Amino acid sequence: MALPSVVDEINRLFDELIRRPWGAGPRQLSPAAIRDVDDGWLVEIPVEGMRAEDLKVEVLGRRLSIIGHRHSEEERRHGTSGWSRSQREHTLNQTVTLPGEADPEDLEARIEGAHLTVHIRRRRP
Repeated sequence: MALPSVVDEINRLFDELIRRPWGAGPRQLSPAAIRDVDDGWLVEIPVEGMRAEDLKVEVLGRRLSIIGHRHSEEERRHGTSGWSRSQREHTLNQTVTLPGEADPEDLEARIEGAHLTVHIRRRRP
């Protein structure tokens, strides 16, 4: 039986490295849920880890854009001689195309729990 070459071993280690889970896996971006209501639409977007001041909601043309960013740091002492520091970045960037009848000037946004709800009203005739 022949020994693997250095190149074969490097390829094996590289394959193992990229397939190995590293901490928490990346979160999948959840699509916005859009519901039709009597006077317009409700757009619901998960914003876990975000606060109202971390989010920017704007309408450009027929596009509703939600952009969020939050940076957090935590330091912990472990006994008398140890400590650790962790940093987290939360980012969100979602765009939803609005129906032609939507009134971009008449919207209301609120956060409830880990969801942002944007109420967009229909244009009045």
